[in-house]
Amino acid sequence: MEIINSINNLPHLKKPLFIALGNFDGVHRGHQAILRAVDEKAKAEKGCSAVLILNPHPITALRPKNPLILLTDLADRAEIMQELNIDYMIIETFTPEFAALEPLEFVEKVLIEKLKVKGVYVGENYRFGRQGKGTAAKLDQWGKESGFLVSIQPLVTHKNNKVSSSLIRDLILKGAVKEASDYLNYFFFREGAVTHGRGVGNKFIYPTANLISSDELLWPGQGVYLTAVSKVKQEPLFGVTHVGSIPTFKVDDQRIIETHILDFKENIYNQTIRLIFIEKLRDTEEFSSPEKLKEQIGQDIITGRRLIENMLLENYGIGHSLQAGRSVLRS
Repeated sequence: MEIINSINNLPHLKKPLFIALGNFDGVHRGHQAILRAVDEKAKAEKGCSAVLILNPHPITALRPKNPLILLTDLADRAEIMQELNIDYMIIETFTPEFAALEPLEFVEKVLIEKLKVKGVYVGENYRFGRQGKGTAAKLDQWGKESGFLVSIQPLVTHKNNKVSSSLIRDLILKGAVKEASDYLNYFFFREGAVTHGRGVGNKFIYPTANLISSDELLWPGQGVYLTAVSKVKQEPLFGVTHVGSIPTFKVDDQRIIETHILDFKENIYNQTIRLIFIEKLRDTEEFSSPEKLKEQIGQDIITGRRLIENMLLENYGIGHSLQAGRSVLRS
């Protein structure tokens, strides 16, 4: 997949262009249905598939004092979209001028004049243009008048719930990462550089890799999680990850991320690693002493190892993907 910064930089295409519109934060099951439909149509018509993403997210751009905390940054979205065989990811800067485009202006100046689209794919709740006044139905009408296909994809239902980024955010904030992965169709993951922590874990408890977290991205709610750890070594690595404050040591920071990587003792300071959240093991607790905390973490490790064994035995495909350290789509 080729990443294009700005619609003005899209190369001249000799093949028809079929494009998906939306921000696709999370690239969840609903988004994947749209992207797969674009890919299938492009292949059938011997054309190219693309997605147009506005950056920063329009909600953040229009409400800078109350920005949207994202499920996925652009790099995450690009990785997953590449797995879905999208040819081009076009990133357009969401400027005040772009925000001011009336819906019909967007169709005429962007879709027709700049992109010369043959087909456009959107979800049924897609809105566009100034103040979000454009609708999927209106886009379909203008498409018919202008001679390009508009395919409106229905919202995807999974386990009797409409799949949405807001639903997934709520689950992750509650620590329900296993449930969130069902709606994402992949394991929720985060990356960060390993930094020096307070040194308490190494001295009293278990050695940990402490991650620098981004305020722009959503992290799971406070608790202890079983994670897979990738971008460290080729062989499979798993860990027990704590997110949140550490009341036992009177540390009130609400988002400390520290991982005890199982069966691993190498120095990885300043290295970027990926944590793939598999399942929540327990809530954050305050213990009467460091010894009691160490005892509980020992139990967490035992529980985590059992879960890993069961996961690898019951579903080799998912287990193997985790070992490979990839954000592999399940289906």
